[in-house]
Amino acid sequence: MSRIFDALKRSEAERWGGDLLTPSDSARDLLEAAESRRMPPVETRLEPLPSSAETLILGAAPTLRPAPLPDARLVCLTDPGSLGAEKFRVLGLRLRHLRDQRKLKRIVVTGTAPEEGKSLIASNLALNQARSKVLKTLLIDGDFRRPTVAKRFGVGTLLPGLSECLRGERQLSEVVYKMEGTGLHLLPAGLAPENPLELMQSGRLSEYLDQLGTVFDWIIIDTPPLFPLADTTFWMKMSDGVLFVVREGVTERKTLQRAVETLDHATLLGVVVNSCSDGGADQKYYYSRYGQDEVNSV
Repeated sequence: MSRIFDALKRSEAERWGGDLLTPSDSARDLLEAAESRRMPPVETRLEPLPSSAETLILGAAPTLRPAPLPDARLVCLTDPGSLGAEKFRVLGLRLRHLRDQRKLKRIVVTGTAPEEGKSLIASNLALNQARSKVLKTLLIDGDFRRPTVAKRFGVGTLLPGLSECLRGERQLSEVVYKMEGTGLHLLPAGLAPENPLELMQSGRLSEYLDQLGTVFDWIIIDTPPLFPLADTTFWMKMSDGVLFVVREGVTERKTLQRAVETLDHATLLGVVVNSCSDGGADQKYYYSRYGQDEVNSV
């Protein structure tokens, strides 16, 4: 991938401040500057999956039947022939090509603020990757403070999940769920802990991710916004790459600049622009929009 997703294109003379993001050369320059400082690709090889771990986790996985509401906008599940689903296929293909050049299994999806659509992106991306009959995909809801993934899939909000594992109340094999008819597995956030960051730093999270990494080929992690919490920074340290979500009319330029300066440029995979109003240059973009009637808000 020769450029970070070239989705911000219009030049403006507005000064930088707290105004809202519209596609601009200034934002694109920030992202291209980040790409120029990324570390060179490294050759990697996938290790064989240990049959014991695979049997333990996948063999015991409880099955859930997705029942998303229309406003969930899981286009890769409910409308696979749509423009939105096609865009996720393009995104997934680019990630697969990128993995030929570097280690890429754990992908964090984040943004700068709520309502940018990161959970929507993570869920649809995971559904698309799960279409493979060979590669196994896991979607993790890593937002302990405001989990939304299970609700988006219509499978309830009280499912035990990762937080119960980290507290030692459940085994990992009990909270990795098979999503019927999708090929996708889900690890929900579980009951919100009193101190999420402290729980994440207990040491078990890294062990669980390593164990899951022996079973799944793609692990998509939906995390909280980058600011003002430290949770996502912790997640990023344990990931192979970061997809950054921005949304026209929601993401602030000043915050985006701060985020680009904060992110580890070696792991920044690129930017997904949500609800982009300029559809005319769609073919120029790596990822530009889903379609106004499909994704308008989260």
